[in-house]
Amino acid sequence: MLSNLSYRLKTPLAMSLVIVATAAVVAAAFTWQGYRQAHDSFVRHGQALGKTLARTLRPALLHDDVWQAYEILLTPLDRSGDPARVLILLDAQGQVFAASEPRQFAVLDAFATTAQDPVAVLRGQNALEASVLESGDGRWLYFFTPVLAEDGTLLGRLVQRYDRALLAPRFTEVAAGALYAALAALVLLLPLGWAAGKRLAEPLSHLAQCLGRVGRELPEAIHCDFPHGGDEIGRLAERFQTMVAELRDKQALEMHLAQSDRLAAMGRLAAGVAHEINNPLGGMLNAISNYRRRGNADPQAEKTLGLIERGLTQIRDTVSALLVETRLESRALTTEDLEDVRTLIAAQAQDKHLVLDWRNGVSEPLPLPSAQVRQILLNLLLNAVQACPPGGDARCELAVADGRFHLTVGNAGPAIPERRRQHLFEPYFGEEGGEGHGLGLWVTYQLVRQLGGMIDVDSVPGHTRFTVTLPLDAPHET
Repeated sequence: MLSNLSYRLKTPLAMSLVIVATAAVVAAAFTWQGYRQAHDSFVRHGQALGKTLARTLRPALLHDDVWQAYEILLTPLDRSGDPARVLILLDAQGQVFAASEPRQFAVLDAFATTAQDPVAVLRGQNALEASVLESGDGRWLYFFTPVLAEDGTLLGRLVQRYDRALLAPRFTEVAAGALYAALAALVLLLPLGWAAGKRLAEPLSHLAQCLGRVGRELPEAIHCDFPHGGDEIGRLAERFQTMVAELRDKQALEMHLAQSDRLAAMGRLAAGVAHEINNPLGGMLNAISNYRRRGNADPQAEKTLGLIERGLTQIRDTVSALLVETRLESRALTTEDLEDVRTLIAAQAQDKHLVLDWRNGVSEPLPLPSAQVRQILLNLLLNAVQACPPGGDARCELAVADGRFHLTVGNAGPAIPERRRQHLFEPYFGEEGGEGHGLGLWVTYQLVRQLGGMIDVDSVPGHTRFTVTLPLDAPHET
């Protein structure tokens, strides 16, 4: 059962048990020490009393005065009978001369026959020396003090018999003090021990939780902070961070390989489609060329044919851009090329009642392939019109600055979801239930890369903006 507990509970619980056990041992040690001190103090008091009474009882023994001896024996007992404290005066022959309990220890009786444990009391006794003995059952304490004459001869012996129960109040007092001190220590130390144990176990518990997330969550979503240290948990945390970093690198590599495989497959598919489209495109362009050679077109028809021809040429060049082995060739970009895109997108903007803010700052031809730039602009405008709510606003700004062509397309639609943004320029990664298939942005990204430029996205609720920057003097990729 304990093996299933978390270390967040095991560690503080173990520390609390250690504190309780330590407090119990210390309390027992103080109690025993207090008892021994009380016992030693009791023995010293009995020995001192014995010496005092022995000097006082000497005249009574010399004059054979039993009543005087009896009065002296009752003096320290407050003249009240107490079976727990008995004083007995023996003569030189070991017979009772006087006693504080005369009914139990009668005069002239042999002490060896009246004592409850005579063998243990009298065993190995030297009559001229003071001694302290315990009865065999441990109940009684006997203090033997010799009563000597002036010349050192033995006149008799004073026997003090005390019941060990007299030590009980002192023992109870010492035990109660030790118990109160132990309880006070527990009240103070248990919360501290519990808090310290919990604090020690928190890094290990946090590490276990983080390890539990491995395999259930993506490595890039696992972020765990650990305190730095050279102990075991610190080294484990360091290895865990290294493992997660390696898993992130592995995931990134797998995603890159998967993306490369998808792009390679898409490239092969696009190459096949491009070859199939180029044939009818060539036929349509030849038809326009033949029609013009007849010379029957009026100015309005010629304008329409020019628009159709530029559109077909753009389709041909864009399809050719999908061929990796094909180098993109096109004439220089002009203002008319950009205005054609505006004309192409105007019908869709009117259908949704959009306000198109068009700002064309290009007044001279630019050294950029017109077909590719027109395709980039058209794809971004189509996405902007599609993302805008009916009656919303779309914006297009074209400018040249710092040797670069800047193309900005924005709309007032919803923000692009984070998951979609991470794969924004991958083909066939549209949102579920959404429109489009993701090819437009993929083609746009490929064209921008071939032109040596950059494309950035800024999307928040109510505003999404694509910014393309193309260098005017950089060589284009093949």
